[in-house]
Amino acid sequence: MPDWRDYLDKALKYHGHICGGQILGVRMALLGLKLLGLTPGQELRDLVIYLESDRCVADAAYVVTGVTLGRRRVKLVNYGKTAMSFLDLKTQKAYRISVVDHDRPPKDADIIDFWSKKKDEDIFKVQKVAIALKPGEEPGPPSRVAVCQKCGDEILDYKDVAVNGQTLCRACAEGPYYEDLGPVSF
Repeated sequence: MPDWRDYLDKALKYHGHICGGQILGVRMALLGLKLLGLTPGQELRDLVIYLESDRCVADAAYVVTGVTLGRRRVKLVNYGKTAMSFLDLKTQKAYRISVVDHDRPPKDADIIDFWSKKKDEDIFKVQKVAIALKPGEEPGPPSRVAVCQKCGDEILDYKDVAVNGQTLCRACAEGPYYEDLGPVSF
């Protein structure tokens, strides 16, 4: 298994800077792979990663594993935690890794040096977990396509909801994250 420092140049290029989140994320991803008996660079087609934050650690997970959201192998469950779970679909083995060391380097400290002095077992809590993918969460082509009866948008993979006998997208059923300012002409 490569050393986590071997990934810092790649993390810098992808993320734009090296920070504690990049270091912790790289270390978490390498540990997750090691626990599953996998190595970076090999075909990780059966790996699914659950990210519990949309912060720097998410980019670090990609840098180490190459696993992407668009291939349906990254799931964002945004609890705002510096934690990730790693699921091997082939073996159904899964581990959740979370940060339990709340010590952070002083403002002007060398963060690489700071984190180099700490062992994984002092930084992380590792739990063996079971993860059951819900219908429509599996990698691969859409398992179902529906059409919202209100707005007409396609809804993939069981993300539609039934309201008063109508099939709706969540935006129409629960309210969107955006404010509609009207159509645009091409």
